[in-house]
Amino acid sequence: MAPFLLHWLESPLWDAWKYLPEYVQSDSDKNNPPFDRANGMSASEFYASASNAESCLHRNSVARWASSKEIASITEAMKQSSHLNESFLAGKVVVDVGGGYGDFGIALKEFGCKCYCLDLPEVIADATSEAHIKDNVNMPTLVAGNMFDASTIPTPCDVIFTKHVLCDFSDDDVILALQSFRKALANSKEAKVVIMDAVLPNGDDLNGKWNAAVSFDVLLMLSGRRGERSIMEWSNLANKAGFVVEEVLATTSVTVDLAVLSLDS
Repeated sequence: MAPFLLHWLESPLWDAWKYLPEYVQSDSDKNNPPFDRANGMSASEFYASASNAESCLHRNSVARWASSKEIASITEAMKQSSHLNESFLAGKVVVDVGGGYGDFGIALKEFGCKCYCLDLPEVIADATSEAHIKDNVNMPTLVAGNMFDASTIPTPCDVIFTKHVLCDFSDDDVILALQSFRKALANSKEAKVVIMDAVLPNGDDLNGKWNAAVSFDVLLMLSGRRGERSIMEWSNLANKAGFVVEEVLATTSVTVDLAVLSLDS
């Protein structure tokens, strides 16, 4: 609990709350989120500053803890789905786009698939340093690349996973990324994309009820650097890139669900 309290209660985030109502109510100036208004700089600029190293440590501790819980909940949900269980994934080639240091790729090894972890060159350079090689046997193959460039995605490829990546991009960029994924998956007969973000209910489905994922989305809105999408929104973006939403799997983590996309025939 300590990292959560230290992160969410320190003044940069705490002060951002008072700017949230005007940010939500305003139809303009959406590029100036509550955090920026409270601190005179973006969250990325704040946490990148050497003078805020302790704040960055608190934030990263929260992210690491949450990610470890998410991975366990994701793999459990996958085991319950005929689209993602071991029977389906065994022998297939899987790419975790934006996979960082390969933690999720390590977890996927129990499904019997060949795993690649693709991330930006600077991330992979750090991931391949001795400090981060913690499981040589199950470590996925680390690949430097860019999700918008299909030629950098390992092929042949059957399934592309991506966790907490697309939520940081605009709709137009998400479509471009999905189109890139489609190219990388072109030679697979059972191609799928699995988007691992919190999937919000459609507006009409809420009917005034409290929803944990929506509350989580409000927390993210403070920094304005990411936003979760509803089932309908994901369906619309998928269709524009040549995919259909096959199913949405809930997990035991509030912060992540699995939107499973297949090629639109």
